[in-house]
Amino acid sequence: MPEIVDFNEVLEFKKAVDEKYGIYVHFHDACNGQYFNMDETKDGVQQFIKEYFSVKNLLPVFSESGLSFTLERIELC
Repeated sequence: MPEIVDFNEVLEFKKAVDEKYGIYVHFHDACNGQYFNMDETKDGVQQFIKEYFSVKNLLPVFSESGLSFTLERIELC
């Protein structure tokens, strides 16, 4: 089940991706959950996103195109 993140956290994330890669991240918050998408991708951006959210115990789950993703909570033992 996709994890819900606070809007302030979303803003920080969007800023980090924009500053490092110049990519605008779209954020969608709907009844069935949240998801992110990008108009483009660049080398290293998926790894950056994975590392960014891993410190928050979240795992980005990317679509086949790599342009959209949801977040899932990493279960720690």
